[in-house]
Amino acid sequence: MLDRMGDDSREGPQKHRLDNDENDDNDGPEDSLPGSTRKRHRVRLSCLECRRRKLSCSRELPCDRCIKSGTPERCNYESRPGGLPPTTAVAVARSAFLQAESPVVSFGSEGRRPNSSQHTARQSLDGTVSKDAARDHERIRKLEFEIAQLRNALAKQLPLDGSTVVASPATTRDATKETPPALWTQPANGFSSPDRIARIKAAENPMFLKGRYCGPRNAWSSLKEIPGISNFMVETAEEWLRPLKIQKKDREKRKLDRDARFAENDPVLDSLIPPKEETDALVAVYLDQFEQLHRIVHIPTFKKEYELFWAANHPRSGASTALVLSMISVSCCLGMQTSGKFIGVKSSAHATAEKWITACGSWLSQQSHKHRKLIHYQIECLLYLAKKVNIVKKKRFWITTGGLVRDAITIGLHQDPDTFPVDVSPYYKEMRRRIWATIVEFDLQASFDLGAPTFVSQVHINIDAPRNIDDDSFDQDSTELPNSRPRTEYTFSSYAHFSRQSLPVRLELFKILTGPPIDLDWEQVLQYTDLITHEIDALPPWDLDSDRSSGPSHKPLLAYTLLHIQLRQFLIPLHQPFLKMRKTHSRFQTSEFIYYTAARDLVLMHDRLFQKGIRTLYFLREDSISAAINLCNIAVLQPQGSTSLINSNNKETLRLIEKCLALKEDRVLRCGNNDPWGYSSMCAAHGLIETHLGLKTSEAAKAQAAERFISLHYKLLSYQVPLLGPQAPQETQGDAVAKQLSPAHNEPISTNTYPSSTPALATQLGATFSVPWMMPTTDAGQLLVPNPDFNFDLLGSDLNDLWGDWSTQDFV
Repeated sequence: MLDRMGDDSREGPQKHRLDNDENDDNDGPEDSLPGSTRKRHRVRLSCLECRRRKLSCSRELPCDRCIKSGTPERCNYESRPGGLPPTTAVAVARSAFLQAESPVVSFGSEGRRPNSSQHTARQSLDGTVSKDAARDHERIRKLEFEIAQLRNALAKQLPLDGSTVVASPATTRDATKETPPALWTQPANGFSSPDRIARIKAAENPMFLKGRYCGPRNAWSSLKEIPGISNFMVETAEEWLRPLKIQKKDREKRKLDRDARFAENDPVLDSLIPPKEETDALVAVYLDQFEQLHRIVHIPTFKKEYELFWAANHPRSGASTALVLSMISVSCCLGMQTSGKFIGVKSSAHATAEKWITACGSWLSQQSHKHRKLIHYQIECLLYLAKKVNIVKKKRFWITTGGLVRDAITIGLHQDPDTFPVDVSPYYKEMRRRIWATIVEFDLQASFDLGAPTFVSQVHINIDAPRNIDDDSFDQDSTELPNSRPRTEYTFSSYAHFSRQSLPVRLELFKILTGPPIDLDWEQVLQYTDLITHEIDALPPWDLDSDRSSGPSHKPLLAYTLLHIQLRQFLIPLHQPFLKMRKTHSRFQTSEFIYYTAARDLVLMHDRLFQKGIRTLYFLREDSISAAINLCNIAVLQPQGSTSLINSNNKETLRLIEKCLALKEDRVLRCGNNDPWGYSSMCAAHGLIETHLGLKTSEAAKAQAAERFISLHYKLLSYQVPLLGPQAPQETQGDAVAKQLSPAHNEPISTNTYPSSTPALATQLGATFSVPWMMPTTDAGQLLVPNPDFNFDLLGSDLNDLWGDWSTQDFV
């Protein structure tokens, strides 16, 4: 009521001038002649819709009243003094057709048909004066409009006490609302306006995952640039299509049906849930370790839902069951509940995780892509993480992460949520940032491992990094997010926060290393090396031994290691082309040293985690394999008898490869040797260095490499469990081996490594173990001879492929 009274008080004195102002638009002959005095037209700052309705206007684009009335598309302002556009979309269309039939006088971006009674007088105007007047009017209109916008923005930012307030994201959004982005679309169904549909869908989906991102060259973006097209389509539908009784979507009923289906229990997934004690242990391993690196869930919110998950009177939805299954699939092989039993070459824990991954993937593929929620994207990220940890479909990692990036771009996860046409809560804004950061890191590492380009380097990213805050500091009811903690303070989101600061450098390196082939000269490589070193030095100096709580999960060692490794790994491919150029110029010795130091640092960082019992990182990455190969590469390039620093440090190089083998053997004994090529190549690299250094003969080194490989697989045979069903004929040999090794069948997994000087296998495995693949011998020091009657068919591995002639070089 007060608004209306105030509006009347403002509009009242001007009401009697309204008709005169409109008549002034049709300038009379006396005002048009060069000798007459022209009236100065006052620019109206209120929008045309508010003026038509005689209401107060906030003078924004769109204004507050047009937004509240559900007609923001009708909020327009005068493009010249005194101009009034048509009041309806039909009139807009009519005037558009009339423009093609008669000459127009242009003022800014719009045109107006002159009055026929003034046609003679208009022709007498000087062309230069008319253009100058139009340009002056346009300039004055723009300046006064900008002044009004600045006053409005300052009025919102200055509190009553007169103190200065820094502009928040909300005020920044209000200040820039005059140019709303045209890249966000919501399909207009029925006879509702697109903006009304956007608000309805935003209420259904607060994270705004149903929006469709379109690039600036998209046809839909071009369509929205046409002025008046939206109103024209809506009013055409109202006037001409509604009488035809075209059925409209009952959005409310469809939403209720979707919610009912979403809440339904999935009996297939529910039957796969392990007992509560085992599930609790696996969930705890995931939350304590993996969530420090890749932020996928909000831990307090998940814990509340997890308690309801086990409540007797609370129904389980298929989505919540899939979320728990995909989460424990990640930590299945790392959990303390591992039985140490194997089925073929894979552990029983790996077989269970693979079964969970398959079931959750099948459930996710049946869900609608149009009506996805946050939990669906969380499940998708967790499934990829589980495949990565358990090495399931390794050849599709890069394809999978590329699909994740494209799905994320489709819903605009790479865009700042403050630019969206609907309001997104602070909680969902932060979750959007975290999911996007997680997908980006997935794709970058998959691209690096394959040596393929990343799609992220082609994407314009304007979303902020996740804040350096703990999950306890905000929830779904938070009205604003807390500020990021100081860089010296570690939180569970620290990795995601600080990893973003090196993203531009890493994307530039990806373009150099995986883009079109270019010849990098020595100076350019040194410049990129300086960039990497600068980013490493800019990382926060956390106290790695600090502990804010009783558990080890709040120590920053895990995030600190990954932040350093993901930068140091680029030094190896950068300097690799210059290794063989050492003989031509002494300056390339620097590349040898940087190359060797980078590989050495990767091994030592992983080993430090391994010594503390943290296995998360080397389950996520393949640094142990790549480091062993790179160390072998730099070692064999050194001339025999050289006094170089690398060659003088050859014993340390062998110890580093031993550490890599220890990491790989621990993973094999927990998860299974589902990547046997990696372990066989590491054994071969170790034997090749010993041959190159003259520590062993070629035959002895080959025998040791094969012996080490077979010894590990024999231990897998010792933990075999009987197979059931169609594979029953294969149980004969497995049962024989299991009975033969029954004393050690239920032993816990051992992580002991094999010494560099290889003793007899009977001594390694203990007196109770026999060696069925070797011929019996009475001399403990005698080199064992393979038994030709033994085979490894039970393991399902083709050793000819692993140790076949895939390279033209042999051991020398």
